[in-house]
Amino acid sequence: MTARRLLTLLTVLAAVVLAPELAQAQCAMCVAALEQGGEEMAAGFNRGILFLLGMPYLVFGIIGASWLFKRHKREKQLRRINNGTSPA
Repeated sequence: MTARRLLTLLTVLAAVVLAPELAQAQCAMCVAALEQGGEEMAAGFNRGILFLLGMPYLVFGIIGASWLFKRHKREKQLRRINNGTSPA
């Protein structure tokens, strides 16, 4: 992944996290039910949706980052072995 793509991804992610009101869309049935429940209930419902939306990305991001870290570490060790230096 290039630095430009990573920067774009981080910018979009930051915009969604820092401006959640942009991502607060609901189905008509949910809106009707939440209008009766009050403003506080609707805000909690929206936060819950965003939390559930973000968790898979967080989990897979951590797994992917761990995999990449281990891969780079393994490649670095293989390069040291091939160059004849001892891994320290």
